Amino acid sequence: MKFTDDMRFPHPVLTDETGDFAEGIFALETEVEEILETGKVSINYSIDLTEPSIRKLVEGGQATVGIFVRCGDTFYSDLRELGWPEGKVEFENGSLLNRVTIRPVIWLSQPLQQWTPDNVHPEFTLPLNLIAGDILAFDDEQVLSVGQAKLAPMESIFSLVASPDQPEGRLSVKLDAEKITILAGDGTYKMINGLRHSQARSAVLSSVYMPAVMEVLDALRANPDMYENRRWKQPFAAKCTIAGINYEGSLFENAQTLLELPVSRLEAIAEAGA
Repeated sequence: MKFTDDMRFPHPVLTDETGDFAEGIFALETEVEEILETGKVSINYSIDLTEPSIRKLVEGGQATVGIFVRCGDTFYSDLRELGWPEGKVEFENGSLLNRVTIRPVIWLSQPLQQWTPDNVHPEFTLPLNLIAGDILAFDDEQVLSVGQAKLAPMESIFSLVASPDQPEGRLSVKLDAEKITILAGDGTYKMINGLRHSQARSAVLSSVYMPAVMEVLDALRANPDMYENRRWKQPFAAKCTIAGINYEGSLFENAQTLLELPVSRLEAIAEAGA
């Protein structure tokens, strides 16, 4: 079952969107542990559930907390039950790789008759009669990055290429190659390439790579699924996931984040020239 934020149910469900309950939250804090050499992955979690009526059902064993786990690269899809209120869920080697989504959810593990939950919206008539499997709460989908793609240096997914057709002083970005290709005229290429190996490297990141990153972010904002067959896409997407970037924010702010605030490193250049 695929959850969306605009789903509606014939009974009250605790989410940030519906307002079915006047108060109370359900959230899951997660931390990924990886052994890159073997591909083994585990997720440490802590459940935050403050709605008293649903919490009572979970603590009494009448309801279960779990996560829907999906990974497109490995075709993994499963519903995993979680222990209360914290613990670890482990996955077989190779079952999760690159982009992984998890959706926390609470469901009834047995029928529930004459339920009268507190602080329910008045549109629901109490008491409620629910069946096993009915959803009681779900949280926002979380996106995790698993594997070595996120460890690739940002510059390793770019390629600076000299092009005689490119006007001097003007750059172009090509995305339909295995690396994000930055095209520069012959003279501009020699100048940039020299600066990359000097104390002015931070200036290069600011003036060359940052606008290129903005171009990539803009392309993925228009179509996040583009360029899946290009080698640069997975490490770039993994770095966005780690940084909490979903392509919808400011291109300028997101590019600075991905390049680890390159302007802040200009101080070293200024001090060297003083």
